[in-house]
Amino acid sequence: MADFEITSKEFLLVAVLALMGFAFSSRPWLLYMNTLDPFQGLLIYYIIMYTSLYVLSWAGLVIYNIRIENPIQVFGLLLITFAFFITVDWESQWVQYVTKGNVEMASPVFYQSEDGATLFLWSKVYPIAPENMETLRLLTYVVTPFLLALAGAMLVAKVEF
Repeated sequence: MADFEITSKEFLLVAVLALMGFAFSSRPWLLYMNTLDPFQGLLIYYIIMYTSLYVLSWAGLVIYNIRIENPIQVFGLLLITFAFFITVDWESQWVQYVTKGNVEMASPVFYQSEDGATLFLWSKVYPIAPENMETLRLLTYVVTPFLLALAGAMLVAKVEF
């Protein structure tokens, strides 16, 4: 039987990622980002990534000095990384919907990202329709990063089999 332990700091990481997903997928934020040229948007994106990683590591919420002892810990780190990029990527049907009012006319490549693929999977449960978009947003940018980061933190923490 596996023994999964998670500290309050690790759980705080989970909550912070869910909060970031909520904020960075909001309509006002995406509409603001839509007013920027590609360079300005990329600059904002990297400022957010750098600042997030710096603050999270300063607070001890990002695990940089972990000693990998088994492949399960690597998988845990992968889940945390995936959750992080869901929260800071803006390449999904949700972004297309907020900025253009529809999900048509966008290249499938636009959706081949962490948040795009996650929204795509959730859309199999709740088909993409105007009345479902806010639900898809919350499932993609809040619930999924929360669950993935929680699972990742549990796997990265001391795991004994």
